[in-house]
Amino acid sequence: MLKYILFVAVLGLAACTSDPLEVETIDTTESAPSDGLDELELARDPAGWTMEDGVLTATAPAELELLPEHKALTLAFSFRLDEAGEADLLLGGQHALHLPSLDLDLDSTVSKRSEVKITPGVWQNLEVAYLPAEGEDPALLVATYLNGNLIYYQQPLPAGNAESGSLSLKLTAGTLSLTNLRTSASAGRASALASNGEVELNLPLIRYAYYDIEGNPEDITDYESRSPAKEGYISRFDLDGIREKGSGYALRFTSDLEIPKAGEYTFRINSPSSTRLYIDDELVVDMCGRGGGNEGEGTVSLGEGSHRVRLDHYQFGGWNHLKIKYAYEDQEPASFNDMPEDRAVATPRSGDAVEIAADDRPYLLRSFLNFPPARVYDFTDKRTHVVNVGEADGPHYSYDLRNGSLLQAWRGKFLDVSEMWVERGEPQVARALGPVVAFDGRPQWSTEVEQWPERGEDFRHLRYELDAEGRPTFYFSTPAGGELSDEIVPTDRGLQRTLTNRSSSETLLTSLAAGTSIRETGKGTFELVDPGLNVQVTELAAGGLRLLRGQGNQRLVAEIPPGEHITYSLDW
Repeated sequence: MLKYILFVAVLGLAACTSDPLEVETIDTTESAPSDGLDELELARDPAGWTMEDGVLTATAPAELELLPEHKALTLAFSFRLDEAGEADLLLGGQHALHLPSLDLDLDSTVSKRSEVKITPGVWQNLEVAYLPAEGEDPALLVATYLNGNLIYYQQPLPAGNAESGSLSLKLTAGTLSLTNLRTSASAGRASALASNGEVELNLPLIRYAYYDIEGNPEDITDYESRSPAKEGYISRFDLDGIREKGSGYALRFTSDLEIPKAGEYTFRINSPSSTRLYIDDELVVDMCGRGGGNEGEGTVSLGEGSHRVRLDHYQFGGWNHLKIKYAYEDQEPASFNDMPEDRAVATPRSGDAVEIAADDRPYLLRSFLNFPPARVYDFTDKRTHVVNVGEADGPHYSYDLRNGSLLQAWRGKFLDVSEMWVERGEPQVARALGPVVAFDGRPQWSTEVEQWPERGEDFRHLRYELDAEGRPTFYFSTPAGGELSDEIVPTDRGLQRTLTNRSSSETLLTSLAAGTSIRETGKGTFELVDPGLNVQVTELAAGGLRLLRGQGNQRLVAEIPPGEHITYSLDW
């Protein structure tokens, strides 16, 4: 209680002595989670490019070599183009991904999985996972994401040289800025050592061969002599994502496993079917035939470096169930690229959408929502207290009633509810039908000065009220029993938000935006990278602004005294 009284006193004194739009910078101990990528080191002072505050900028014509040679890779960076800007990202020295359209040079038309919308002058985030050609297999664009939205998935590229080539950017028109360039030598997330020293195993990409089995044999071991019905790549041992029937099929999975720390590794498999796990051609877990039981495990000593993994699975009948865990020495068992039952996993959109259309009167729909929007087959969280608000062509938004945070916003069509209303199975989530801008989803309100909370139990949702146009204003209780309100209005550029502290005695902090970096561009105006946003504070009579600066993340917060409010815009 004393800490809270001192907090109010300090903020109250600051409010009386400073311009509310002056930004106070506070360094925090918070750090952004690792994405498994390493910073890309470029040649110093590349010709035609200028560097300022970690941002590379050039005006056409200009070229930038990112890697002199590469094979499989994941590349991520933030970029900003002006209205005339056009550039090509060349993968392997031969496959061009055009910016800003993200078109590919293909003989046939390829449908993008999400609409590409890029606003000139606003930062965009691009991530590409690429696999070069090998033997008869063409080069593969494993996945491409723009601002976290899936654009391409498992997209074959035109035939070319199987040799590795350079990775480069060619600016052909306008001005281009780049920052936060990161890469890894695998087409997906590889194994790593966590910050606490624990081993995190992950297969970045798994090749599968699917076999249609006739005659109900006792077991299958002759994979080499059989011809697969189909082949492809996947990131998890997801039977439901591959199989074409309930039983009578077999799968052979192969991949390369990077071991970040030498030692004893135990693998445990749970499945009612015939399953065998091999590492470097050594049989580690043997659940053979129909008498193998439902569980099996094995331990193997693995040295640091790359190891070949093979998993053979024969589904002769019954339950399509395959769970695999690993444990490094005395660590707790963890998921090994399976589909765990206790975690939400992002899966590609499949089947026909069941569309909820929005018109001029706002549509409010309660739902579950997988958040944050994750890469295909990455873990995510299921938010269970979400309301989606749609209006005409947007911007629409998803809002967390549990912690008051704005989760995501998008333009275009409203919602796909096929996973809610068709068969009532998992995951029972709504999906946006347009490319989203995702926010960080942390609690909207706090009384902490320096560290933003992970959870917001002290602020509880009370109700929402509709105005004459049908737009909701959300109300929450405060720690001392007061109230606050949150009004969100779509505009032609984004969203306008008014946050009001309706209490009589409490000074509160509220989060305006969070990103990889936040730069003040004028009094009350800010530019964000990851997500790409422009923020403008239009009303703040009292209180102040704080920039909480951590490792790899920054947060803009506002102090709101009792009876005061802030109005600001989020534009993209």
